[in-house]
Amino acid sequence: MATNQERLDWRRDYAGPEFLKEGFRPLFMAAGIWAALAAPLWVALWTGVISYDGAFAPQVWHIHEMMFGFIAAAVGGFTLTAVPN
Repeated sequence: MATNQERLDWRRDYAGPEFLKEGFRPLFMAAGIWAALAAPLWVALWTGVISYDGAFAPQVWHIHEMMFGFIAAAVGGFTLTAVPN
């Protein structure tokens, strides 16, 4: 089992992409991208520009995507910000 100092040294010596250096960065970016894509899609569904023949009503789809898409990514990103500390 690694000591705390060894873990810190590993984090300092990380040579991968800067984007992946911290665990929260990809999740926050995914939450932002999904919010930017889902909002116009939702408006198009709500106004009838796009037809949706899914098993659920568009309102239910919206609730599902907000709870399990956007909120999950944001909470995961926020949780991972505390990992290095």
